[in-house]
Order: sequence, then C-alpha cells, then structure tokens
Amino acid sequence: MIEPRHLRYYAFVWPLFWPVLWLNLRRLTAWQKQTRRVVLIRIDRCGNLTIQAMADAPNPGRYRYTPPAVPAWQRPSRWSDLPETIVDDMAQLETVHGAWAGAPQTQIAVTAPFILHDTS
Repeated sequence: MIEPRHLRYYAFVWPLFWPVLWLNLRRLTAWQKQTRRVVLIRIDRCGNLTIQAMADAPNPGRYRYTPPAVPAWQRPSRWSDLPETIVDDMAQLETVHGAWAGAPQTQIAVTAPFILHDTS
C-alpha cells in the first residue's frame, strides 16, 4: 500500500497524520502520472504537501520516436561523419593494394608514394 520511494516521508511525519500523508501522496502521484510533470515538494509534520517548484510541461510531440527507414547496420556511413562513398573508396583501395584495408596483414606493402631525399 505504501510505495517504497515514499517511506522516507513517513519517517518525518508524526504517526497520527500518516493517513493524511498517504492521501496527499496518492493524489500527487495520480496528478504526476496524468501531467507527467516533476515537482519539488515540501512536507510538514502533519502530512501536508506544498509544491515548491514545478518542471515545465513536456511537449508530447517531442518525445515520439520514429525508427529510421534504413537500419544503421545496413548503411553505417549514413549514421556517422563518414562520407557516403566510403564503400566505393574501400573497393578502390582493395583493387590498388590487393588486400582489404581493414583486414589484418602480416606484412605491409609500400608502393613508393614517398621519396626520401638526403639533405646532408
């Protein structure tokens, strides 16, 4: 009958006024479920509730989730900062270097794009 999250309030209120506190907490909980608002309350020793602060009313259209048409695992470049052509670029790398760029390699093949000059 008593919610576990409200137990600390009963420790504060005098036992004679526990029914008043129970009724007030039930009314507050029902109101919060209806309006989905968070409140900061003050409780006195007689079980009376006073609302000290109240959150803004939530916008119902803001919290609706619509799943994307294409799942993220089918087109990872759509959900990241990678360019859309990353798959084509990886295919070009595979044809140029003969191995997939993401696969572990036992040796590194250098195709001489850098030329070192001796400056001494």
